[in-house]
Amino acid sequence: VKQFDEPKVVVTDKAPSITSAFKKLKEYGFYQGTEHRTIKYLNNLIEQDHRPVKRRNKFYRSLRTASTTIKGMEAIRGLYKKTRKEGTLFG
Repeated sequence: VKQFDEPKVVVTDKAPSITSAFKKLKEYGFYQGTEHRTIKYLNNLIEQDHRPVKRRNKFYRSLRTASTTIKGMEAIRGLYKKTRKEGTLFG
């Protein structure tokens, strides 16, 4: 929050812990101009982006191997999304 401005909107699921934490932050003076939205379908857009990663990681037994694999998958996915926005497949 110190480095960047406060967000205009925060989208989360309807977990009671997140709602109460957001209210406490507002009581302490944080996120005064931020709207907290708990609409299911708005959060689904973000969750759908992680769906392939979540589907693959259920097959791993060891936390270390799963973590390493997911980090690699996220890195490749991030590179692909960046180049896709630029309109080229290779740098």
